[in-house]
Amino acid sequence: MAKPFNGPVLSSALDTLVKSPLNQADDAALVSAAKAVWYSDTNLVGEVRAFIQEHSSEVELRRAGYLLERFTRFSCATDSRVKEALKALELFSASRQYVKSQGAVALRSRRDELAMSWGLSEGLGLKVQTLMPFQTRHYEADQRAKSA
Repeated sequence: MAKPFNGPVLSSALDTLVKSPLNQADDAALVSAAKAVWYSDTNLVGEVRAFIQEHSSEVELRRAGYLLERFTRFSCATDSRVKEALKALELFSASRQYVKSQGAVALRSRRDELAMSWGLSEGLGLKVQTLMPFQTRHYEADQRAKSA
């Protein structure tokens, strides 16, 4: 049986994740952060505030903002959770750099546009595959049943 999320799960997972390039992210921390956004009832705004208070590195703040926004783009995130995450993302507004899309780009030149919009040269890349087992409707239903 899975343990319920207590404490600053998201901010501690983000703390681990932002210290190195995202395409080298720690799998356990990545899964923990994603599950905290998707399935827990933690206060995302409070978690992000706690994270921001402890981090002054612009790159770390950008990586954290990118990850949180990226997690909102998965179908297993409920509408209410996405709204809460978007409110939390507003706290990162000073770290966000909007970069205009270059339109059609050759396949080998493609980059993660969301990462670019956060001023990052790296995104999750293939690390996103680590999250696939936690997005299935069966896993989602099991998690929602445990939290009910």
